[in-house]
Amino acid sequence: MRRLRPPRILACERGAVAVEMALLAWPMIGLVVGILQLVIVQYTQVQLSNALYDSASSPEAELILGSATAYKAKVCGKIIIMPSATCNARLLVELMKLSDAPTAATAVAGTTFDPGSANDALLLRASVPTLQFLPLLPSITARASVVFRR
Repeated sequence: MRRLRPPRILACERGAVAVEMALLAWPMIGLVVGILQLVIVQYTQVQLSNALYDSASSPEAELILGSATAYKAKVCGKIIIMPSATCNARLLVELMKLSDAPTAATAVAGTTFDPGSANDALLLRASVPTLQFLPLLPSITARASVVFRR
């Protein structure tokens, strides 16, 4: 009895590894890039929080004098992952007396910068959009706030 064999083209396995790698490479690259984007977001958040906590522990002269643009430049100097020009243009900073702060959740608008007077409780808030290199994700904003007594 004669045995039937599959055609030669079906028995050939050359290039199978290349096809399998092509199928696995794109999801793996996407995963690595997504993790890198998440690391950038978290690192920006930590740097912004640290800058505000440093200001609360020992307020800078720019903060006491009520100079928002000078204070933004000082904070942007502490956020090393973002270029200074980009940070200065995108960073929103608010300083207000705690008694004047809204009770409902509101976004940082960057319009109020009132240093108050001695012994006032102050609320310092900031937000900055993080660097984005993955076009599929929406823009993510790092936010931080701190309350301190002047």
